[in-house]
Amino acid sequence: MSLITISPGHYGIGTGARDIIDEVREARKVTNRIVEILKSEKIGVTKIEDNTSRTQSQNLNYLISRHNGTTRKVDVSIHFNASGERLNSAKGTEVLYLSDSNKNLAEKISKAISSASGLRNRGAKKRTDLAFLNRTLKPAILIEVCFVDSVTDVNLYQRYFEVICKAIANQLINYVLDGQSRPEEGENGLSLIANNGKINSAISSPTLIDVLNKVLKDQNSVKEIIEKGVSQKAISKEWLNKLNNKTLTTADLLGLSVLIVQRTIK
Repeated sequence: MSLITISPGHYGIGTGARDIIDEVREARKVTNRIVEILKSEKIGVTKIEDNTSRTQSQNLNYLISRHNGTTRKVDVSIHFNASGERLNSAKGTEVLYLSDSNKNLAEKISKAISSASGLRNRGAKKRTDLAFLNRTLKPAILIEVCFVDSVTDVNLYQRYFEVICKAIANQLINYVLDGQSRPEEGENGLSLIANNGKINSAISSPTLIDVLNKVLKDQNSVKEIIEKGVSQKAISKEWLNKLNNKTLTTADLLGLSVLIVQRTIK
């Protein structure tokens, strides 16, 4: 069953904001990657993309009607912002919402994007004038990933594209599962493997589960493990970046630990 319906804004290259990057092209990249991540996590998702409209009005009608024709818990529209002039300074990311009940989700996604990438967090912003937010029939948000005309924004977006997409996907997963069996986050942003509803059937030792829990909750312990692997040249420094960006998962950590052990016993 589909839980999320997501679409990139606009209807063709050049019909959105354009400067250093093209909004339509990048929104489709982000949407496609989010969909891949959601599917890999077994989350039902429907992607809608408009390749037929000729006007903005046609585009909005198409996207809204297609969203409303799907089964889902939340509607998501991916966009990029623009200030109207080329800037070197940072502008940032923001998430738009209409209903106050959707403010919390908007805040979480804006913060997650900012934390993952270093983009300035402009936060959740209520908008009453956007057709997508007004006419979709489920909770809806519109994500403005960054500004297409900010040199700083674009550099951060391109550098941290993957972790931005993961940050968005993770928040959407948390929202649609809403208390069902799902990974819990430790202080370092890692999923607590012992509490995700799967560990008890995968690891039979309560003592081992307890040890794993303690390690995953301790930022310094996780960092020491990764630094050990880097110093042994068993893994790359990129894994430290993932830890710092809070995109390292428990599965990643367990896999890295195996690589480190392999290097140690050789």
